[in-house]
Amino acid sequence: MTKYTILTGATGLLGSFLLRDLMIEDVPVVTLVRSSRMETAAERVEGVLQRFERQLGRALPRPIVMECNLREPELGLTKDEKAWLSRHADAMLHNAASLSFVETESGEPYKSNVDGTRNALELCRAIGVRKFYHVSTAYVCGNRRELILESDLIDKFGFGNDYEKSKFTSEKMVRETPWLDSVTVFRPAIIVGDSTTGYTSTYHGFYAPMKILAPLVDPQDVDVDGVAAFGEILGMNPNDMKNFVPVDWISRVMTAVIVNPRLHDETYHLTAGNRVSIGEMSRLIAEGICRYKKPRTKAEQERAAEDMAKLLPTFHEQMEVYRAYWRDDPEFDMTNTLRAVPQFPPVPMTADQLLVFIRFAIESNFGWPKPKPTRIEFPVGAALESDEPMADRAGANAFGLRVSGVGGGDWTIARADGAPLATRGLPVEAPLMTMNSRTFRAFCADRSVDALAAKASWEGGAASEFKSALATLRELIATRNTTNL
Repeated sequence: MTKYTILTGATGLLGSFLLRDLMIEDVPVVTLVRSSRMETAAERVEGVLQRFERQLGRALPRPIVMECNLREPELGLTKDEKAWLSRHADAMLHNAASLSFVETESGEPYKSNVDGTRNALELCRAIGVRKFYHVSTAYVCGNRRELILESDLIDKFGFGNDYEKSKFTSEKMVRETPWLDSVTVFRPAIIVGDSTTGYTSTYHGFYAPMKILAPLVDPQDVDVDGVAAFGEILGMNPNDMKNFVPVDWISRVMTAVIVNPRLHDETYHLTAGNRVSIGEMSRLIAEGICRYKKPRTKAEQERAAEDMAKLLPTFHEQMEVYRAYWRDDPEFDMTNTLRAVPQFPPVPMTADQLLVFIRFAIESNFGWPKPKPTRIEFPVGAALESDEPMADRAGANAFGLRVSGVGGGDWTIARADGAPLATRGLPVEAPLMTMNSRTFRAFCADRSVDALAAKASWEGGAASEFKSALATLRELIATRNTTNL
């Protein structure tokens, strides 16, 4: 039976790139995602993959999606879901986290980063998963200033903020879990956008001063030296060095490690090849505002003047939260990372590269307005699955079905008591039928075996088995009501 990797945090910035890269590498994935007010868990995942499909110009496979809650024991999964995972999953990539720097009234970041990790480990123990990939942070080093080794996990001088402390605690918890057979730890530095497009969905860290400053100033009035001086007033030392790392590089390195078992059981610093001074960052932010922000109209200038008095207190409050964050970074050892993936050297953080991130943030107005909610017009699973629990269906004539593109996913098609049934997840050592969701939808409409045979792919089985599988799939769809899909 094909084994799946469980991924948490798949709709966050790093998680979305990890999902993309794992799908490209044909790694079977189960995403544990919470619903939002506007979208179901499946719709949130669908939105992530559709965005990448538009960028790549190709259809991607779809993961299995289960709704979860980091704050609940064993992540709030149902008995049937846990039973399915105990048969199908053999690893967890725990990426979900809170980025709160200061503890909130709701208990973040500790509720997500400490309790959430504990709940994820409890789930793994309950379903028998003993291989764990943990996304930590380079800043578990806290306030230490000497060279930070990948083997280090030392609370020597305390921490700059609650985020660092919570991530230190969660990484220590994972390392001390006695029943795990394999623990691989990834420690990114400050994550920024895609190195090519600049895309980001999260505007913390590097983006915080820019996000606060950009609405306050008009590009024609920006003074580069003034921005740097303003940062100094807020406690940002222009000579301090920071460590910015593009999300696509982090994801590429992590995926390369995950798919190669010989690279497991290590700790990897995912940090920059060169640090950037806060002074240079400030000057580039000012330059980016000059280049990429549209000048205000006269009416907008008048409204901005009225809003300035209201915004300045908020500006000071937010920068106070980040004050400990904008300290000088230590140097991070990258021996394990450079040895494991020499084909992926760190991306140089040049001025041109940083302007790629700044331009995207300004031109996208820091992610506002938010994209429209994703809707799955034709969910393939609704044309295949019954309402029965997710039991395995195996047999001599079983085959896998992978439908890529919108609403797609993985299924095993087999017969039970003579009738064809579909269950989520691919079988192992069985033929595999693949197609895109447009082809599947057309097949549901006309059920033409000949037309489907010309567009679907078949691997691991004889031509006669392909013909039989097509007939079985048609029989299965005939038993389901697809007219309203």
